[in-house]
Amino acid sequence: MLAAARQAWRCAAGGTGAGTGAISRILPQSTPGADHLRSFGTKRVRQRRRSRGRIIQLKEAHYEPKPDDYQALPLSLLASGPIRRVLASQSSEAQRLAGAIDWERYKCDVKGVRWHASGGWRVQFDKRDYEHNFFVKCSCYFRVAVYGFDKAKELAIAYRRRLEAEWDEQQRLWATLDEKRDAERSKRRAEREQASLAAAYADDGSQSIWEI
Repeated sequence: MLAAARQAWRCAAGGTGAGTGAISRILPQSTPGADHLRSFGTKRVRQRRRSRGRIIQLKEAHYEPKPDDYQALPLSLLASGPIRRVLASQSSEAQRLAGAIDWERYKCDVKGVRWHASGGWRVQFDKRDYEHNFFVKCSCYFRVAVYGFDKAKELAIAYRRRLEAEWDEQQRLWATLDEKRDAERSKRRAEREQASLAAAYADDGSQSIWEI
């Protein structure tokens, strides 16, 4: 390859000695096996912009702490198709309907009671006692179509509190039984220790001072 390039420069220079000498100074001398060397190309580096390939975030706002009595709406409201369409729409009619809804009625400060998209109040209760192998998992619904909105919410709260009261009562009963069992176990252990000491003294074979 180098020989072909040198020959081309000779032809371009007209075969003059000066041109040949200049080319010889520019091009390196041929080495054994130089024709078989592999030539490598260069790739133009493209400078990428800083914003390329990044997700442009929305404008951040300052964090404002919520008040102590703040209570968020349940996410289950968005599971209802009509309510989701009303909130997603930007029409004046949808905004008027959204403003007419009393959203505070869908809030509940009782743990385990929330509004469900099926049209009722759902009660969830899940307690586990691995020591006594006792597990309770409850999930029930109080339908608005059957009891009404306010009555269904009241019944759901009452049922949740009843489940908690029954669980606490069961815990107290187990505590009493465990205490009684531990007392009986300690009594039996003391009786066994006393019996073993008596047996060891009887097997000793030592005579009393009154028998001598």
